[in-house]
Amino acid sequence: MVRLTEFSLLAAALTIGLLASTDPAYAQLFDSALDRLSPVERAELRTGNVTITGDRGRYTARILLDSTPEAAWVVLTDYANFSRFIPSVISSRIVNQTETEKVIEQVDERSLLLVKVRSRVRLAITETPQQRINFRRIQGDVPKLDGYWLIEPIAPYAGAASNQVMVSQFVEVKPSSNFGADVFYNIFKQALRENLLAIRREADRRKLLTPRQNAPEASLTPYRVANQSMRADNRKPLLNWP
Repeated sequence: MVRLTEFSLLAAALTIGLLASTDPAYAQLFDSALDRLSPVERAELRTGNVTITGDRGRYTARILLDSTPEAAWVVLTDYANFSRFIPSVISSRIVNQTETEKVIEQVDERSLLLVKVRSRVRLAITETPQQRINFRRIQGDVPKLDGYWLIEPIAPYAGAASNQVMVSQFVEVKPSSNFGADVFYNIFKQALRENLLAIRREADRRKLLTPRQNAPEASLTPYRVANQSMRADNRKPLLNWP
């Protein structure tokens, strides 16, 4: 015979299960974006690593930030200043903007053996504030570069307030020819890792600044000096990729 206390616990468990299956906000506490990943990927992210899955031009890259969705959003949408904190970007600017879309032009430069490889691309950007950024290639050296970013709050345990965000990039890219495609994909995959680490460093750096220091010109000064010195070193011939 089931005792009253056992019956009460059983009823409570059934109620929680019903709520979790019918209320998206409640269900997320038990099935967050991080919880839905494999145990191996969760462990990698929680130890501070970048995870990248996929192959041959279709990738998903993720990282955890000790940040808020609002702060992560500010970094990810600081398009005009990507060259200040993303190492491979030497130029980034907004070339057009409407109420629903932005067009940014970005120039990327990487070392390949004895030369520096440079690529230019224009992307159309649509935004869902503090949640998602869609991008698609409209012009440039790379024939396909489409995807989106996601910003998802992560709580340390069920019912707690979020203390981290998971930033994910889903991207599909193709080189202009199959010649050298393996090298292209290897370089691109490494760039995903480096870019996410740079985004986390920038988010961490901005947390330490006062509102006055967080003003655009004040916050960018250290990068201006660092980037100039890095790009002055070992000048080599430039090639367009691929």
